[in-house]
Amino acid sequence: MAETLMVAGGGTGGHIYPAIAIAREFLARDASRRVTFVGTQRGLEKTIVPKAGFPLEFIDVGGLKGKGPVDLIKNLFRLPLGFVQAWKLVGKHRPSVVLGVGGYSSGPVLLAAKLRGIPTIVHESNAYPGLTNRLLARFVSVVAVGFEEALGRMKAKNGVVTGNPIRAEFFLTSNQQPATSNRRRLLIFGGSQGSRVINNAMTAALMFLARMKDELEIVHQTGPHDLDTVQAAYRASAFASARVVPYLDPMADEIAAADLVVSRAGAMTVGELAAAGRPSVFIPFAAATNNHQELNARVVEKAGGGVVITEADLTPERLAAAIADILGDAQKARHMGEAAGGLAVPDATKKIVDYIEKIEGSV
Repeated sequence: MAETLMVAGGGTGGHIYPAIAIAREFLARDASRRVTFVGTQRGLEKTIVPKAGFPLEFIDVGGLKGKGPVDLIKNLFRLPLGFVQAWKLVGKHRPSVVLGVGGYSSGPVLLAAKLRGIPTIVHESNAYPGLTNRLLARFVSVVAVGFEEALGRMKAKNGVVTGNPIRAEFFLTSNQQPATSNRRRLLIFGGSQGSRVINNAMTAALMFLARMKDELEIVHQTGPHDLDTVQAAYRASAFASARVVPYLDPMADEIAAADLVVSRAGAMTVGELAAAGRPSVFIPFAAATNNHQELNARVVEKAGGGVVITEADLTPERLAAAIADILGDAQKARHMGEAAGGLAVPDATKKIVDYIEKIEGSV
């Protein structure tokens, strides 16, 4: 029977995109292999995984951490059903290895695999691991992490630092110099949906950056909801020629053209900026579980590749000062970019699949 990898988890793009990269590398090594995903109807995997060309099965589970009493009780009662569904799916597909990437569905599926004697591995992309992966770390065959800081927090004896799977095109940009000549390009984005916190802070910061109007070129991705408001703010500022759009694609090209990036600090964003070797001003999402975005960003700041401004400390003046400080000093910007690049792990996906192959048949 052909080797089969079952990938369990999802919920956010930060879980799903690394999983897809791992799945593609697994298949690329042997055309006879199969991959199937298991997620929930409520996660982003419902659209992202089929679009990437992979089959997707569903189980009915929900989160426990950070839930109100009603949702907590509902989700606790869902757990037995979710486990039975996971047990049946593992039996149906008979995977040779099961990979958990975090998210609600990871727990029941990896537990079912463990009880059926199937090797298991988890990948944790954030510096502070989610609850599911912290629990799973106690019994899986291998724990792979994107940040070394995650190992101690998972208390995993079988942990390895692999880095996070980042698409190859981001590494290709690391050797490219930004396309601007005398002007410095500033890129602002808050994820595919944008960030109102970043949008508001940046538009208010424009007046403090007005003296740089002849040397600064701005590209601002707003998300779909704040486009008109942000466009109006730019038109009324010294940066009326800024490119203000709801969505940017391909992001690798936009990052390659940037001298500085202002963004959130999800694990994939941090990894992509490191791969491209670009300095950053991080504004971590304050409501992220376990404050993991700030912890991701602090790793880069500690290495000298970025500056962190928490939402609690964020003011237009402070944001403008951070931007001016970096873009006003070409040598500083270059050193920060090099420091960020030093955190990149080009072969992370390969390392993870190497471990998947290593544990196959080991149980």
